[in-house]
Amino acid sequence: MTASKSPALIPTPEGLVLFSPDFRVKLALPTAQDDEPIAALRSDPSVRKHMPFLPVLTKEDIALQREQRAQDPAILDLAVFVRDDESLPGEDEVGEINYQFAGVSGIFGMSEEHLACEAGIIIAPAFQGKSLTTPIFYTLFKYLFETKGVHRVIFETSAANGAMIGWLEKVARVRLEGERRQAWRSADEGWVDVKSFAILEVEWKGRVKATLEKRMGVKPITW
Repeated sequence: MTASKSPALIPTPEGLVLFSPDFRVKLALPTAQDDEPIAALRSDPSVRKHMPFLPVLTKEDIALQREQRAQDPAILDLAVFVRDDESLPGEDEVGEINYQFAGVSGIFGMSEEHLACEAGIIIAPAFQGKSLTTPIFYTLFKYLFETKGVHRVIFETSAANGAMIGWLEKVARVRLEGERRQAWRSADEGWVDVKSFAILEVEWKGRVKATLEKRMGVKPITW
């Protein structure tokens, strides 16, 4: 009798591009064109307020980091783009749909053994408050749980990050699994408490997916 093989993660394809159901949001592997806006994003005070551990990097640093991280199967970095609705072609026109850089997302700490990873998101200040968290995470989760074969996704955020915690608890209704006191060191030599959340594949398929689709106003996606 042959023992059954354990589930395995699907490798990330080259040129990966993901779209939200309404094509408002696009997630894509970062390129050299994104190095400068990513460097600016990481140094923005509103970002560093809740992620004080992020080192400030130059455009050249980001380029080197992008190349190194692309070789690590435990990491999937994605640049976030939002459709520029003001430049959409008219009904009788043929034209290209433009997308604007709006932040970064992705996963790290991917475990092949446990089919688990940690997810993150940083939305550029100009796009905060524009209801982007739901389509970004929906698009990422759908890929992770339904294509890549992930079983468990973890989130960690500053205990003072009310917006992110509110989305996790009230919108996605993701389970709070714990709080780590003074887990992150901040730039001013202080310490930041961290809250940890997690979502399982069964929760995504049984509840979270439909909840996010309803919030986005789209019909259930079965493919």
